[in-house]
Amino acid sequence: MKESTIANDTDRSSEKKVYLEICRIMAIFCIMYQHTGGRGADAWQYTGSSLVYAVSMTGMIISCIGVPLFWMISGALLLSRQESWKKVYGRRMPRIAAVLVIFSIIRYVYQCITNGQAGSVGAFLKQFCTKEIFLPYWFLYEYLGILLILPFLKKIVQNLTQQEKQLLFGLILGWNVLNDIFKIGMGTGFMIGFSFPSSIYYFMLGYLLENCGVLRKNDRKGLWCHIGCALFVTVCLFVWMHAEHGIGPLVYAAEGSLGMFLTTAVYYVVRYLDEKSRKSNMVLQRFVLWCGKNVFGLYLIEDYLRNGLTVIWEFLGPRINTIPACAVWLTAVFLTGNVLIAGARRLPLFRKIL
Repeated sequence: MKESTIANDTDRSSEKKVYLEICRIMAIFCIMYQHTGGRGADAWQYTGSSLVYAVSMTGMIISCIGVPLFWMISGALLLSRQESWKKVYGRRMPRIAAVLVIFSIIRYVYQCITNGQAGSVGAFLKQFCTKEIFLPYWFLYEYLGILLILPFLKKIVQNLTQQEKQLLFGLILGWNVLNDIFKIGMGTGFMIGFSFPSSIYYFMLGYLLENCGVLRKNDRKGLWCHIGCALFVTVCLFVWMHAEHGIGPLVYAAEGSLGMFLTTAVYYVVRYLDEKSRKSNMVLQRFVLWCGKNVFGLYLIEDYLRNGLTVIWEFLGPRINTIPACAVWLTAVFLTGNVLIAGARRLPLFRKIL
């Protein structure tokens, strides 16, 4: 398996962590769902059906964990590794930079063709440097920034004692709770200098969840506690979104404590269930691992596939309802993408970057 975040991992031990691949697959489905617009994620804004309203909005709430899950997987894998800064700067960063350049060129050419516009090197470079070529690729820009400081983050967290790791875990969650209280109550954050991009928080949370003793095997009480937490956050956001009839609450959730609690709870539950059923179905595990290897490539091309396979929703939507049609549509995108990426990874150009 290849290395990286939504990209895959070279560490053989990570192949045994099926729950990480399950989280990866869940994350890409969440992101694809967020991009479905009125055919899925935004259907609650236009429907007259109470059932479609409830399912669509609930799906929108749960889908906000997609990107945070990717960051947590990254932190769980990369911050645990023993590797030099030379490998990070000489191998990881060039690989992601190559992906960003190649797929940005592909996207720019595609947009010029579909819009009937003449492109130029200057226009491409301007859009490339300002992240305007394709909005979803913002993740790659931010990931490159995290890789830039990865050797230093690793030095910090790997030298913490177990007690200090638990303290940092509590501090990250507690600080974001406090910040959210001020945002909601006073309209502004708690302005003391412990502010980082949410990606850094989730990146460190992924490592801390794996290494600070918070996640315990066979902890049934912990399982139900996290399930309860996930349900509570989902209900709170549902009521909040229903009251405002807008996605404003999800902005708070994605950047603050509600999103952290929801993402952490899902991560915990998936890991617990995987460890309880580790040897139950080896065929299913191999399929999950195979799909996990292809998620990074699927992230890069899902927009093309989703648009190309919209005909599935257009055929099924009027016949079986919006949400089931959306589920079939995204499943078709996922499976088609896996086959295409698995094939592309056999080609010399893509073998080393996908």
